[in-house]
Amino acid sequence: MAAMMGGTMRSPLAATVFAAELSHDFGSLPALLIACASSYCVTVLLMRRSILTEKLARRGQHVACEYTVDPFDRVRVGDVAANEVPMVPHDMAVAYLFERINGHDPILSRRQGTLIVDEAGDLCGILTRGDLLRAMRRDPAGTMSVGAVGRREMVVTHPDETLRTALEKMLAHDVGRLPVVERGVQRRVVGYLGRTDVLAARGRVREEEQVRQRGPNSALFENDKAKTPFQRCSN
Repeated sequence: MAAMMGGTMRSPLAATVFAAELSHDFGSLPALLIACASSYCVTVLLMRRSILTEKLARRGQHVACEYTVDPFDRVRVGDVAANEVPMVPHDMAVAYLFERINGHDPILSRRQGTLIVDEAGDLCGILTRGDLLRAMRRDPAGTMSVGAVGRREMVVTHPDETLRTALEKMLAHDVGRLPVVERGVQRRVVGYLGRTDVLAARGRVREEEQVRQRGPNSALFENDKAKTPFQRCSN
């Protein structure tokens, strides 16, 4: 019974302790542990998933790992969004914005999207590089204002939302960037979230999980490795 439970549920230690507590025969712990570990190894080789996630897989939901948390659920938008927001006033001429981007403006040239704000500094639109190029084709002189060629309908995110929620918004609306606005004040811009910021956040999470930092005693171990066996014995 313990081997069956430990193998199908992928929990050999839980099955071992459960069987020992149920039978009150703690002398059988070594045999239970061997049986559950063997069953676990067999089911890992023969079954792609445990019975806990098999129904989800049959419904078409991909389960990559059963006991991990999505790293984007642990990160908030406010922690990764850029504070330097590419913003321009709504009455700026398209030609002037084009010149600033071509002139490698430190803020505007780094982003594919530019936020448009009104006289009060509130968000009123967004302009992408594609929109800018189409506007220049229609009007080579670039006399139109960015407010006239920008998009009024926008998808926004909030600083307290998880990065996963923001990513779902990007995928659902097929956009690569989101203005970050205050919750309750939908037009007050507090940040900018783009694909680069999302990838940078994923890189930081990966570094926290995989990269090991040098501890205070690492130098002692390195010095010990450099010694010969005779020196180690003498010490």
